[in-house]
Amino acid sequence: MDCEKGYVYELMDQSGPTDTREPYFKEAVEEMMRARTLCAKANAAMPDDPGYVACLEELFGRRLDDVRILTPFICDFGNRVKFGKGVFINHSAILSASGGIEFEDGSMASIY
Repeated sequence: MDCEKGYVYELMDQSGPTDTREPYFKEAVEEMMRARTLCAKANAAMPDDPGYVACLEELFGRRLDDVRILTPFICDFGNRVKFGKGVFINHSAILSASGGIEFEDGSMASIY
């Protein structure tokens, strides 16, 4: 089945069935691998090394001047996460974002 770029995300947004064997799902697999790699790089940095932020900025495709994310951190679809201003994500957060996640201004997330 030939599909346009983004088709797999349209299916996810509609809670429709997706078939990991179909060619259209390759786009999602590539994003998951990109996200896993960038999270691994960020998590490998020492906590006082601000360089981990560059990996997270690449993951989310935006500057994170107004967002604070503590590592370790896991996210499967960085291209599906949106941040408002002043967002704080505590350590050990796991974002499963296939359907998209939006943090509004001032949101705080802690996972224990």
